[in-house]
Amino acid sequence: MYDPKFLEERIKNVLQDEAQINALDFAAFLQTNEFICELNEDETIKHNPLGWNGAIGGVVGNSIGYMYFDGSTKNNEWCIFLNSYDFGDVNILNNETKETIWSYLNKCCKCNDNWANCRGGNKTILGKTFDDLCHSPLMFKSPKAETLVNVKNMLLLLKK
Repeated sequence: MYDPKFLEERIKNVLQDEAQINALDFAAFLQTNEFICELNEDETIKHNPLGWNGAIGGVVGNSIGYMYFDGSTKNNEWCIFLNSYDFGDVNILNNETKETIWSYLNKCCKCNDNWANCRGGNKTILGKTFDDLCHSPLMFKSPKAETLVNVKNMLLLLKK
């Protein structure tokens, strides 16, 4: 179950400074735009009891993406991953926007024991094919405010 106050509390307890401000802004965006979100209770409770691992735009296992930060460290890092990348007609985005999106590609790093069954590999994103991408092919690590503008716009396109 998603509780916006729980996410806000976790952000305030784990992240500081600019990372905290940006993550709180992003959490408020999700709530304002009525994105379905779900805490991945299994991953969070077992492996990240002080942090957050949750789906964005759907439920765990079937979502647009997810947000993650590790509560066991105070490294001030958080990530937004996008599983979905079908932004519709590639011609609606200008080349600068496409290049920006492509700059956040997430290569496969065989992140867990089940990687052989992963849905990663070659993917076409906005008309261009890339090799060896993660099943969550777009990763925004500790995004700055200006990057979050692009992430929010992408999420609004994907929500449709």
